[in-house]
Amino acid sequence: MSNSRSRTLEIRVLSAEDLRIGGRFVKKNAFAVVKVDSYNYQGTKADPVGGSYPTWDEILEINFPVAATSLTLEVQCKTSSGDRLIGTANLPVSDIIGGYTPENYLRFLSYILKDTRGKRNGIINVSVRVKSPKQVRSSLGKPNVPDYAACSSSAGLNVPGCKGSEQNIEVSIGERKFGGVVTGVPLWPPNRG
Repeated sequence: MSNSRSRTLEIRVLSAEDLRIGGRFVKKNAFAVVKVDSYNYQGTKADPVGGSYPTWDEILEINFPVAATSLTLEVQCKTSSGDRLIGTANLPVSDIIGGYTPENYLRFLSYILKDTRGKRNGIINVSVRVKSPKQVRSSLGKPNVPDYAACSSSAGLNVPGCKGSEQNIEVSIGERKFGGVVTGVPLWPPNRG
């Protein structure tokens, strides 16, 4: 469940390449684990036939705190003596949140795995996106959005600081005014403290 201090990430763990244990190719039972921390993680099923080139194509949903800076991707292998770490990679939050693309934009990413000595040991391929919360609608059929959360001329909301037509809009943030065509403007709640 998502709240204002976390987001839900949808991570599709696709595959890995060139996996080795002790210099030898992995024969079977490789699996992937996505970790935020030692209490917040999810894993795939082991691939019984993929060997050094396993394919999982599994979707994992994980609660990602806003304050977190990265995720850890691990590839491990089930052996007769227990699970063995093949390699890890860090997925920085800047690769999935921020920039010029929307949060729910699907990103396909590949990372080099490093073994416990820090040496390259394969590649992991994933796709990641921030899962959008389901939009709640009011009984009138219009989005039920607080007046500080959105400004859209086509949403039909009466939002302080926003006025204009569908083609042209004027937005006021504090003392500054912005005009022109607006595709999205983040507006935060005023200090209520």
